[in-house]
Amino acid sequence: MSLSNKIKHAGKWQSVSVLSLNVLQIIYFSVMTRLLLKEDYGLMAIINAFIGIGNIFVMGGMGSALIQRKKINNKHINGALQTSVLIGLVLYATLYILAPSIASAYDDLRLDSLIKVSSLNLVLLALGSISTNLLFKNYFFRQVAIVNIVSNIIGYGTGVYLAMNGYGVWSLVIATLVASLVSSLALFYLAPIKISLKFHYKEASELFGFGFGIVLLSFSSFLSRNGLNLIFGKFFAQDILGVYERTSRVKEIPSELLAKIMNQVMFPVMSEIQDENERLIKIYKFGLGFSNSIMIPATVFLVFFSAEIVQILMGPNWPEAVLPLQIMFLILTFSNAGKTTDEVIKAKGLVYKNVTRKYIFTAIILVLSGILGYFYGIIGAAIGIVISHFINYVMMIVLVKNVFKGSIGEYFYRPLAEGLKLGLYLGILIFAYKYVFNLLGKTNVTLFIVFTIGLIVLCVGLVKFKPSVYGQYLESTIKKML
Repeated sequence: MSLSNKIKHAGKWQSVSVLSLNVLQIIYFSVMTRLLLKEDYGLMAIINAFIGIGNIFVMGGMGSALIQRKKINNKHINGALQTSVLIGLVLYATLYILAPSIASAYDDLRLDSLIKVSSLNLVLLALGSISTNLLFKNYFFRQVAIVNIVSNIIGYGTGVYLAMNGYGVWSLVIATLVASLVSSLALFYLAPIKISLKFHYKEASELFGFGFGIVLLSFSSFLSRNGLNLIFGKFFAQDILGVYERTSRVKEIPSELLAKIMNQVMFPVMSEIQDENERLIKIYKFGLGFSNSIMIPATVFLVFFSAEIVQILMGPNWPEAVLPLQIMFLILTFSNAGKTTDEVIKAKGLVYKNVTRKYIFTAIILVLSGILGYFYGIIGAAIGIVISHFINYVMMIVLVKNVFKGSIGEYFYRPLAEGLKLGLYLGILIFAYKYVFNLLGKTNVTLFIVFTIGLIVLCVGLVKFKPSVYGQYLESTIKKML
């Protein structure tokens, strides 16, 4: 199969997976925010911050190293699996021991048992992570898509049932464990590994150099996203922390929607051509332009309609989430561009060149957002997040320019131009709609739904009859897909 056909096939199934999971996630999100209390999400924010650190070590390094390495054998696969499971068990034991101290530090004894049970997820993920990456390496995206969809339906269904029966925050914990268990068992069945009882130290160490670099990058990304939950957990009340956590989660949904489609496909493809700089950078620049052409107009849409989105996803009892959500939506373009850059640097095997930039960004966002959050609450935290992401975007452009050469215009202006034009078109259309219906500064969910359906019909019509409106990046993609 040619490289372009691999991209097309993988992209199709990754799109099916991500779109389906996002629809399921939105439904689950909407139902659970109406069944649970804000403080339940405040507790979950702290739990996820600690468990998420462990997930990075279990999920990030060894599996990605298998994809990046051109030639692997069963010893490499066993070495990766053995290392991941060992790390998962060690981290589980560590969190189990530390759980009482964490609960004491945050003055909430419920965290003790919640963390002890939640940390079982580290072991479950370790068992399935290598099989997942083996399937990705061989472009078996269809199998992974089906497993992800089915496991999440089962997990989410369990969570809703428990929430309806009064289990509170425990419904979120159990839902995650059930989904991970189903997923890990199914993935191991689809990509079986011939288990060796001998520890393959040599092969594991060959993977570990690259894998540890991935862990460092993932850890910095995690801290920049979830580290603030640990900071704010010390001086925000649980319900306020819950509002911040849900707002942050809503902000991530559109970003993850595109990033998971693009990056899961781009990394195996770019790893395959890692020694061909010209082809590699061409794919990267196209990916950047494609991402911006979607995320800039998406940002315009989401900022204008944040109030309606909060009402639909979270119900009428979360009005304090609207303004910080509008502010945080401004990072979408910068965030996705950063993820695309991570993939091209990772594919080249130059992960350590990216580590410095990522940790500078992490330090900036933790300090700036932490200080602004302390003095100005959620609004201050949101402003700090936006400023930090813009600084990171500039650092990203400089890094890519230094690695691949070329001009600032190639990596900054050109990939932004088409997206800015589309964003302007959409902004004018939305403003006209709000002005005509006297909705400036007002919220009307019914008219929002009608407008959104009309916008979708318009976009589909343009795809069919005038794709050139979307600019070179989207137009060329549309023509290849049709």
